[in-house]
Amino acid sequence: MAFRIVSIGDSIIWGQGLLPNEKFNWLVQQALLPMHPEGVTLESLAHSGAVIGATGVSGTPQVGEVPASRLSIIEQCDSYANSPETVDLVLMAGGINDVGIASILNPFALIPPLDVRVIHACHDGMLVLLKKVIAKFSKPTCRILVTGYYPILSAQSDPLGVIKLVSLFGIAVPAFLDKDLDFINPVLDRCEAFFNDSTQQLKQAIVDANDPRITFVPSGFTDANSAFVPGTALLWGLTLDDDLSPQDPVAAARHPLCDIAHPDPLQIPEREICYRASAGHPNVQGAAQFKKQVLAALP
Repeated sequence: MAFRIVSIGDSIIWGQGLLPNEKFNWLVQQALLPMHPEGVTLESLAHSGAVIGATGVSGTPQVGEVPASRLSIIEQCDSYANSPETVDLVLMAGGINDVGIASILNPFALIPPLDVRVIHACHDGMLVLLKKVIAKFSKPTCRILVTGYYPILSAQSDPLGVIKLVSLFGIAVPAFLDKDLDFINPVLDRCEAFFNDSTQQLKQAIVDANDPRITFVPSGFTDANSAFVPGTALLWGLTLDDDLSPQDPVAAARHPLCDIAHPDPLQIPEREICYRASAGHPNVQGAAQFKKQVLAALP
């Protein structure tokens, strides 16, 4: 019987902006083939923007590259019906969209505090999800790998890139603030805080789930791999001109899908974010790094 992999989660698991043969779950599948002559199958229910949805979620379901809360990761888990008791490996991630990218990047988003948002999402929500995953994928030898996040921006990021990315979410530098001290540095601090706190809370959720089959997989990214770090970034960025063009190879294919998902003139901000949804996500080298980390976590 073929070795079976199932992926559930958000844009990290989906592989935002990547071609099918560049996504890290596909790379993991290919790496495992020599060890399983009977074959390795891969089924992915993940998509961009998915929340864990532990307290419920509303909205229109989307698939693939268009960011949307639904199907939530809990819905992905609940809806999977292809003999889950025979699955050998579950790759999963979740929590960042429950916190909210705009909340992470916005130094003025103080209520509720970022650490409280992270606890609710990456511990409380993840624990609810893990209990469902444990029950659904019941094979005693099934490995459940929860991947961590990374510093989206860091002190090594080009300051102009920081401002451009934040502006995409409608957050501008007030004229009365010092651009670096009062705006950019707090943004970087929030990115570091999310990275550190989400890692801690995801690990604690795994401990509290109390199933030896579950392992936390750190991204292995450092500050040198954040977006807009010249030469060493493992994340997609944007062109630093007025167009803010995305860098990924599926941007052109994503563009009309964003138009369909956000046709209303009042949805222009969401549409513009959708066009550039790859920004801050693992690029080709970043996906290869995730594959390396996943393989290191397997026996």
